[in-house]
Amino acid sequence: MRLLVLRSAWGLRGLRDAPARTLAGLRSAGFDGLEASLEDLGASAEARAEAVRAARDEGLSLIISAYSSWANYEGPATEQLLSPPSAHLDRLTRELEAIAEASVAAGPLSPVLRVNAHSGSDAWSEDEAAAFLASAVEAASRIGEALPPVSHETHRGRALCCPFATARLLRRVPQLRLTSDLSHWVVKTERMLDTAPEQELLLGRVAPAVDHLHARVGTPQAPQVASLAESATTARAAERFYGWWEACWAAAEARSLSSRDSTLTATVEYGPAELGEDGQVLAGSYSPLDLHGRHVSGVGLDDTLAAAAAALRSRFERWHANAASRVAVLA
Repeated sequence: MRLLVLRSAWGLRGLRDAPARTLAGLRSAGFDGLEASLEDLGASAEARAEAVRAARDEGLSLIISAYSSWANYEGPATEQLLSPPSAHLDRLTRELEAIAEASVAAGPLSPVLRVNAHSGSDAWSEDEAAAFLASAVEAASRIGEALPPVSHETHRGRALCCPFATARLLRRVPQLRLTSDLSHWVVKTERMLDTAPEQELLLGRVAPAVDHLHARVGTPQAPQVASLAESATTARAAERFYGWWEACWAAAEARSLSSRDSTLTATVEYGPAELGEDGQVLAGSYSPLDLHGRHVSGVGLDDTLAAAAAALRSRFERWHANAASRVAVLA
């Protein structure tokens, strides 16, 4: 198995204006690819196709985000999230179609590996969420092979905002695949979800449905931390998150026909940016914060993401070596 570590487009400058140069810099920084929204890639189909081809030419992988509302988490949220499920489905379907178009434009060697869908609203009943997610799965299927696989993110404000509801929804929509971002669930539930019953739920029902990870460490009071070594609290949180990611890797290995050829993906991220009343990005809003919400002096976003990527790769290599040893013993 191998792990591709992607960088989130949050805080990445120059992508729309100079995609080839920006993506070359991303490769030089050691990342395997980029996760970005359609809006991040360009304002038009032609501009987005150019960015996708630039990633292909640079040998980078892409994961493109699709939104059923509140794209990039910019602008007013409430009105968009409270729109009816039919409006969410229409918006998501249009975005999936646009992603398929951008992927096809890159030719047979398209770098687009996956779609990460930000789906639905936490204001809905479970019946509404189940119907919407089933329709979203059907919409992706109708688009066909031009569309890369779609996984739906476990995200606050969305239909999959709660681990317990998500487990029930997986029973009702068994074709549903997930992007797991444990930080959202830890903040929403205000606990690390590490009791025996919670572990049983996550490992038995959720992990087998996870196809992609957002590798961001959080705590019950903070969705993200700038440094895993900041305190004993962040160190404990990091160990909990690494354990969850390893469980997802193990589940992927178990369902793989050939673990030797399997590719896993994870995106490191920090954001999104804070916006002022004028809708513009606030100065310093991508500067990493400590547990008390203070800017960490001398630490930039790029350094934070590079450190997170290095730590993730190191942990994966250790886990993979141990997994290989277990296989050798069983053989």
